[in-house]
Amino acid sequence: MRSLLQRISLAAGRHPYRVFVGFFILVVISLGLIRTLQFDTDVTNLLPSDDETVDTFRRSMEEFGSIDLLLVAVRIPEGVPIGPYETFVGRLAGELEQLDEIEYVDYKLGTPEELIEAFLPRFFLFLDEHGRERAADRLSDQGVVERARELKRLIATPQAMALKSLLLMDPMGVSEIFLESVGLSSGAIAVDLSSGYYLSRDQRMMLVLAKPIKPAQDIDFDIELVAACDAVSARVISTWPEIAGIDPPPAPEVALGGGYLTALDDASLIKGDIVGNAVTSMAVVLALFLWAFRRLSPLFYAFVPLTCGIILTFGFAALAMGSLSSATSGVAALLIGLAIDFVIVSYGRYVEERRAGSTVEESIVRMSGSSGRAVVVGGITSAATFYAFLVTDFRGLEQMGLLAGTGILLCMASVLLLLPAMLVWGENRHAKLDSTPNLYLHGFGTSQLMRWCYTRPRLTLALGAIVTIVLGWQATELRFEHNMRDMRAPDNRGIQVLDEVSSHFGSGFEFMSLMVEGESLSEVLEAVDAAAKGARRLVEEGVLDGYEALTSIVPPLSQQEASIAWLQELEAEGLGAVPVRERIEGALTDAGLRPEPFGTGLDLLQQAMELRQPITVQDLERGPQSERLVARYIRRTETGWVSVVKLFPPPKEWKRQPPPPVVELAESLGPQVKLTGVNVLSEHLRGKVRWQAVFAALLGLLLVAILLWIDFRHLGDTFLSLAPLAVGVVWMLGLMHVFGLVVNLFNIFVTTMIIGIGVDYGIHALHRFRECRDRGHEALMEGLLETGKAVVLASLSTVVGFGSMSLSNYPGLRSVGWVAILGALATAFVSITLLPAYFSLSLKRTRSDS
Repeated sequence: MRSLLQRISLAAGRHPYRVFVGFFILVVISLGLIRTLQFDTDVTNLLPSDDETVDTFRRSMEEFGSIDLLLVAVRIPEGVPIGPYETFVGRLAGELEQLDEIEYVDYKLGTPEELIEAFLPRFFLFLDEHGRERAADRLSDQGVVERARELKRLIATPQAMALKSLLLMDPMGVSEIFLESVGLSSGAIAVDLSSGYYLSRDQRMMLVLAKPIKPAQDIDFDIELVAACDAVSARVISTWPEIAGIDPPPAPEVALGGGYLTALDDASLIKGDIVGNAVTSMAVVLALFLWAFRRLSPLFYAFVPLTCGIILTFGFAALAMGSLSSATSGVAALLIGLAIDFVIVSYGRYVEERRAGSTVEESIVRMSGSSGRAVVVGGITSAATFYAFLVTDFRGLEQMGLLAGTGILLCMASVLLLLPAMLVWGENRHAKLDSTPNLYLHGFGTSQLMRWCYTRPRLTLALGAIVTIVLGWQATELRFEHNMRDMRAPDNRGIQVLDEVSSHFGSGFEFMSLMVEGESLSEVLEAVDAAAKGARRLVEEGVLDGYEALTSIVPPLSQQEASIAWLQELEAEGLGAVPVRERIEGALTDAGLRPEPFGTGLDLLQQAMELRQPITVQDLERGPQSERLVARYIRRTETGWVSVVKLFPPPKEWKRQPPPPVVELAESLGPQVKLTGVNVLSEHLRGKVRWQAVFAALLGLLLVAILLWIDFRHLGDTFLSLAPLAVGVVWMLGLMHVFGLVVNLFNIFVTTMIIGIGVDYGIHALHRFRECRDRGHEALMEGLLETGKAVVLASLSTVVGFGSMSLSNYPGLRSVGWVAILGALATAFVSITLLPAYFSLSLKRTRSDS
């Protein structure tokens, strides 16, 4: 390998312009490919593929979640009359619905009177056996008389004006029985029913739900959609004086949120992370380079290979992946921090040789010899550990592993070819100018530290053992936490507005789901009925706050048939629609009330008692409003039907896992019913991520060990090069607990990354030890000091690369950055302290034995 690398470096140095032209062509091609890159903002695409739990969650969000809705939140000042704001929302919704980008708009539940008029004619079909018994009591002779007296009393109360329309529409009060029969839904979106709008109960926000014509993942469409909606909002707000009249209250504020804003902002944040992290890392690394080498030309030697390698990497991403996600947004910064090591070690060795009096060609040969071999081995081991992520089920990690591993190799190749060519070009330029380059490498205080450790090996190793034991004990106290919100950026407007909406409307946007599938509609409806009954029992037991199901608008066929048979029995017993109406009118007259004002309500009741046909999903799909209502709960699929039962847990409870009684309910309903939700997914991923992280780390370690054995061909040296890594990982885990960091879905895989990063420092130190051990203590110490300078500078550059990730918009990536910083510093510190101490002790024993 050494001979091959030397020949490659000499060829690049002798033909620099050919190398420059070749890379220029590759960079131009890559830039063209990069223009085709897309941005994947769907966080579920980062999760394991071919996983039933993940697939069920994704389907529930796509079919029945709010991901395909644009939330238009209208903020209302405190203590103002609602009327003008209702007019404003009506006008806003009307103009939004006229947009070409909007399929439909939903902003009204309907007034209580409208809801009664819609559902009362089908009232009896929703009743179970207990409900039918209550209805029979209400319609009996005694029940009719008592209700007439109650109406008389209610009309005489001060609240009569507010209740009048409801009493006239439902004189027998059967809507109360209806609401109890269809279920308890206090956990759903909490609205002020008196207005008929989506108005929060605190009357501080109104909501408009818009259904765009294209999916949220179409970023170009999202841009057009948001711009059109903002224009409409501004136009309607400008008419506020006309809407509110004289002395108007403050104008409302309109905010957009939900899946479309989330996707749009995520795309922007991913771009910002990629550019911002890369620019920040490059700027700080180059500043670090300038400080270390004290001249400008090394900036050029670092900047050009790194930039070429990163451009080639993203050109590869365009070919192999086609899109970038939040998981890959930090790869550019990561590559800068890792690939700069190749430049540091190589150029540091070149500087050392030139200062020792070697010619340019001799320095390049030695640079590409022992140091070049260490660079290649370090690069391959680093890439191998990232490629270990390819065996995980997490697609986000697969993408990052593929891109980072390939990027390391491409950056390494760029350094091996471009650096010799640029060094020769630079030296030739100095020769023409008759100047001498200032060759210097700052040690950042490592020389004194390494000398101290080298001359006091036993004390150094003893202190290292104590620190390792203490931090190892601290590592046992680490906690694992997983919050799905770590996958989202808190600065995302879509998420911020959704959180604000949830704070006003309750937990209606945070629910678990029972997904019910079947080949036939009747099969699904029966299963939904069983699920709804189980959910209602859990509400009564206090496990859930509420639930929503298709049974609220389409009762099971068996229940409807039982209700129709019951109505027929009543008719046979003389309690048909007409006789009952006559009794009610007589009771109203006897109570001193005129029956005529109650005519509309009595007509609706008579229609309900005369109904002899069950309602079906197809009946409700005939009108646009009712069709959208049905679509909230049931959809056709290629193989049949799928429906959802939404379960609302108490606020701020059961965030990490589903309630055990809910799990038991889902299991009791059979294989056609699957429980899903953020908490269900979190619990599933916690179990899966642990063993996959361990497997990836062990696989990465095995690959590194094999590569090291191939390099050293000595088992003892292989284990020795891994020793700083093992100790450094223990220190990293212990320091995580000391600094209050926790293990999560993202940073749990940092150990695998540190295997590839931290092992490089031991490789460089061991290669220099093998090169200098036969020259005596002084020569060995000087050689280790020069390598130590490069190791420290390399680790600091790695810290810079990961440090920029710690500034990411995504909490999960920030945690990766902080943990990787600890790992890089720990493994580097071990390599320049404990390893030199061991080398010193080993050399002394060898000399004493000889």
